[in-house]
Amino acid sequence: MGLSHIQVRKMNPINRKTLSTLSFLFFAVIACVHIVLTNRPGGYFNYTKTLLMPSLALFYALTVRDKRRGFPILWAQAGLWLGNLCLIRGEESKLLFALGSAATILGFLGYIYIMGRNTGRLAYPFILLQIPLVWLCAFFVILMKDALGPMLLPIALYMSLIGLISLTALAQLMSHPRSRGSWIMFLGSLCYIGENGLYTANHYMANLFFGENIIHPFFIAAQTLFAVGYIMIERDEHGTA
Repeated sequence: MGLSHIQVRKMNPINRKTLSTLSFLFFAVIACVHIVLTNRPGGYFNYTKTLLMPSLALFYALTVRDKRRGFPILWAQAGLWLGNLCLIRGEESKLLFALGSAATILGFLGYIYIMGRNTGRLAYPFILLQIPLVWLCAFFVILMKDALGPMLLPIALYMSLIGLISLTALAQLMSHPRSRGSWIMFLGSLCYIGENGLYTANHYMANLFFGENIIHPFFIAAQTLFAVGYIMIERDEHGTA
């Protein structure tokens, strides 16, 4: 005998929550294995790196309530995943480097759009609070300007986009200061500034070496906080736990 519509409605939330939890555990396992591999020689972390964004996107897709409104997060995750795929071999191919950079920038736009959409009219304190973020991004570029050489302008533009993500997250936070999700997304943007600053220093400064084991946890934290933060914003809007 088939299930009634009422029975199906009662089962779906349970099944969805279970799938969401399992998918997050799957992502967490991949993230932990990836971080462990960054401490091992051989570059095997490049294999788990290709699984990070798809597994996080799976968790997000199973958890977010309104997939149409929440699509820009998936858009950002897809762009960053394609960027990672290309940039793994980007040092060996200028074409892959260009494609990877373009895909990553498109991913950035997804984050900027979804947080900018949630921004209301801002008060003057925003102008003051954004100054430290601008200084933080500028610090990395100024610190590395002699080592970057011809890459100074591209890296400066790249860091400017990262800074714009953080400024947009700050604008969202100031528009909704009591929103837990807005605080989490802003924290994610700070992790993103740290990840990109450390990555650039690791690749272009001969006297500094942070190692992939320091850089990648910042990247994982940033992407996780963006996804979880938006999910929490959505739940607050709908009054769900």
